[in-house]
Amino acid sequence: MPRHQPGNSLRAARELYLEATNDPSARPLVVASWQRSIEYKVESGSLDAPYLDNPNLDSPLARAALPILDTLHEQLADDPVSTMITDRNGVVLSRKVSHDGLTTHLNRVRLAPGHVFAERYVGTNGIGTALASGRPVVIAGRQHYVEELREFHCAAVPILHPTRSTLLGAFNLTTIRQGSDGMLMAFARSVAAQIEAEIAAITSRRERALFQDYMEACSSARPGPVLALNRDLVMMNEQLSAAVTGPDHYALLDHAREIADHPRLEGTRSIALPSGRVAELRVSRCRREDSDAGAVFRVRLIGRAQPSSVVSAPPDRSNLGLVGSSPHWLRAVADSETAFVAGTWLHLLGEAGVGKRTLVEAMHRAHGAGRRLEIREAPLSDSPAVTERWLHDIEELLVVPSNVLLLRDVHLLGDHLRHRLTNLLVRRDGGATGQLVMTSQPSMVSADDGLDQLCGALVEVPALRHRFGDAEHLARFFLRKYRPSGESGFSPDALTMLQRCPWPENVRQLESVIRGLARRPSGRMIHAEELPPECRASSNKVLTTIEALERDAILRGLMDRNSNVQRTAQDLGISRATMYRKMRRYGIVPSSLT
Repeated sequence: MPRHQPGNSLRAARELYLEATNDPSARPLVVASWQRSIEYKVESGSLDAPYLDNPNLDSPLARAALPILDTLHEQLADDPVSTMITDRNGVVLSRKVSHDGLTTHLNRVRLAPGHVFAERYVGTNGIGTALASGRPVVIAGRQHYVEELREFHCAAVPILHPTRSTLLGAFNLTTIRQGSDGMLMAFARSVAAQIEAEIAAITSRRERALFQDYMEACSSARPGPVLALNRDLVMMNEQLSAAVTGPDHYALLDHAREIADHPRLEGTRSIALPSGRVAELRVSRCRREDSDAGAVFRVRLIGRAQPSSVVSAPPDRSNLGLVGSSPHWLRAVADSETAFVAGTWLHLLGEAGVGKRTLVEAMHRAHGAGRRLEIREAPLSDSPAVTERWLHDIEELLVVPSNVLLLRDVHLLGDHLRHRLTNLLVRRDGGATGQLVMTSQPSMVSADDGLDQLCGALVEVPALRHRFGDAEHLARFFLRKYRPSGESGFSPDALTMLQRCPWPENVRQLESVIRGLARRPSGRMIHAEELPPECRASSNKVLTTIEALERDAILRGLMDRNSNVQRTAQDLGISRATMYRKMRRYGIVPSSLT
């Protein structure tokens, strides 16, 4: 087969398709898929379907589809037809086949659970082409791009979420028996419709369960403000909608969604709102269906909203000299400082990069005269010799009453070492001992953690995305720090973009961005177009190095091409559908790039 370079036109793909298949009908959908396969540099002479360990069988799609596939398997006994369900990335989640001969054929081409059959890897095929085009497709025989797949006839139908209409995955029928493609497609459409109906039923049951819990909360003797939500639904009573408006409204929903996403988080949690008030949330999980049913929040508002002039232009330093003035941040600093001065053992919870160590060092500078700050982390090895030395070191440091021991990232400790550390601290607690400060990430700590209960004070350090307005203060501070001899300033559009960025790696990430900007010539304003690509994405997800490189390539391409998605996709060698999926994944909005 002649080789065609990526970037060739649709006409070139059609010529290649005709040359390989001798099919004069050349359906546009299939030809377009061949063009994408060429752009992906898929080798037609070899099959490369990557394997993914432990595909997610706990998704709404899998829970709805697997019982239906089991029923079909019984109905199609000894019929040489295979039924499959895949996720939206083309990963085969389940395969049912009762014909030994077909099983052998499928295994030979790795069309089995865990393998990825997206077009990017295996070119034109039923699963990948249905997902890429968003349309039901039949890919028969030589219409497959990779030669090893050309003995198969496949009918695949995309499966959409019933309310959001987002792509969840695909249902696929595969056979080696030639016959009516129309019958194959009719069967595939029918099964896909059953799966979508079951997803809708599960969603409806979940929402009805949440609604029932919400109504019970609203109809209690003293209901007060009530909020209920899951990934698809938000409900609040009139008391809450009237009491919480503007930035407080969005901040409350933001915090509540994060809490609802962690099924183990229950009890009472307090959050600081932009107005200066505190919202106390009493969290109840909806257990009528499953952990995905959502959560109900009974809300109690504490304090009064500060005047807008105070909220919009507060001082940018705490009493410890730390930058930031959002109510949530100032409360965390004040609570930590009170515990530290009293000598109370303190546990600081917070995402990576929020400034937990910086806070401890600031408190030690201000209140640690004559006291020594010792910092230790989890041992790098689980070997008995290493852990014994580490525990002995911790005990020796705590013997000295004048020591302040900062034990960082205790969530990284293994269960056995964590248990031994807890026993060691129980022995030291109450006697002459140094002060202990521990840090960890909140999602890693269970409610019944014995190590956590040893601390007299537990303070949550807020993520930067919850510190409304502090991104601007921090950006100015870091620019003065890394460009001390030059003017420091940002244009209004640059400040808007900095404040809108979710900063998944928190203050650490913001400092890194400003440090890079400070290397440029001083004495002039920094504008939005000078900010790096990561400031233009709205996803809270912490990316791997490869994902960050991919995100930045997409962002730069869009900026260079005036937000033209199709041109950028062509230049990057990916389909437009893939481009849109990646933009959604990375939180890239074209309107924010111009």
